[in-house]
Amino acid sequence: MSRRKKEPHLILRRTRYDGTGRVTHWATWIIKDGAQQTPTGCGRYDFAAAELRLHEYNVEKHAAVQLGDGRPAGKVVIGDLIAFYLGRNATAIEKMRPDRRRARLQELRRLNQFWGGRYVSEINEETSLEYQKGRTVATVRNELMALRAIVNLGELKGKLDKGGRRLDYMIPRKPKARVTFYSRLEIARLVRTAYRAGNSSSRSKDHRKTVHIARFILVGVYTGTRSDRIERASFVREEGRPWIDLDHGIFYRRAEGEMTPGNKRADPVRIPLPLLRHMERWHRGRPGEKGAKYLVEYRGRPVSPKRGFYTLKSKIFDETRRAEVNRHVLRHTCATWLMQAGVRISLVANYLSTTEKIIEEVYGHHHPDFQSEADHAFSRGKAGRTGSGRFPRDPKRPKHPNPGAGGGEEDGPWPD
Repeated sequence: MSRRKKEPHLILRRTRYDGTGRVTHWATWIIKDGAQQTPTGCGRYDFAAAELRLHEYNVEKHAAVQLGDGRPAGKVVIGDLIAFYLGRNATAIEKMRPDRRRARLQELRRLNQFWGGRYVSEINEETSLEYQKGRTVATVRNELMALRAIVNLGELKGKLDKGGRRLDYMIPRKPKARVTFYSRLEIARLVRTAYRAGNSSSRSKDHRKTVHIARFILVGVYTGTRSDRIERASFVREEGRPWIDLDHGIFYRRAEGEMTPGNKRADPVRIPLPLLRHMERWHRGRPGEKGAKYLVEYRGRPVSPKRGFYTLKSKIFDETRRAEVNRHVLRHTCATWLMQAGVRISLVANYLSTTEKIIEEVYGHHHPDFQSEADHAFSRGKAGRTGSGRFPRDPKRPKHPNPGAGGGEEDGPWPD
């Protein structure tokens, strides 16, 4: 039986030397596609750029692939559908943030390694369970949902005819939502430590404190905005960035003209007054100092506090708590605090750009009115009583010989 041909992949060509031991060619990444080898021009330590070049190579290679119209599922190779998806979404993928683009390409690569040489008709319970072996539920769930979207796109565009058949992807159930949140004391410790922490990489007094991490924490807990949007936000209207309108106190969490998926909405949010006063000071700056242009900036440039936040929580929390919390927990904290304050579920959902169903399912038990009607029914003694307010009398139980002394029907069905 012939071996299946490998998909194009990266290999590292080692450093080459001449007879005297002098370097003639430094180590570089090349794309190996069967017997053909294509240089990427990327050095040993530039693997991310090499991955992007591999993606471009695959798009160019499969751009000429023409899927027939209405071909049956047993004759359509999944690898061709993945290539079709890449060709249609190449521009959108190029515009992604580098980390997200890398994650998306790695996801597609894993799908292609297993499913690329199979036909659409081979998507069933057995092959799906084989694909899931040794994988985490969250990862494999996202990848199988991506595979389903790719196949559905091919069917929508007339490249595939499933003949009314439903494919069994065996997508695992969604893991239980995390509901961990920070206490007010923990937030205070995080912010205070971030303001006071010294930056060992610079001796300049202007950059002595990691204030950008403190600002990130305050905005996250006050607005519940997702981390990437806080990192990219600007006090000045700028193309491709979320914008903070200090004059009207509105945080436009989505850049003008930006398209967002339904489950990642980023609607405008009103900035609470305490946070708005902070933001005005950040943008104005201290006397004699230049104010901030970006919400989270370091040396005048927007930055991601991901590493700094990890270091910060390592200083404050023990090992158990460190494993429970991360930057996204700031969003959970915002939702939980609003629910504990008795804010309407519809308003919390609108504030966080999500649905009322999610707020009720994940955070509903924190609301003061959570299942309050059931509590009142038992607390006021109405549960189990008839319309007259009495318990129904058991016909098999004899009447008490002296009702006035207790033990009558009004005392309920409890034993004497």
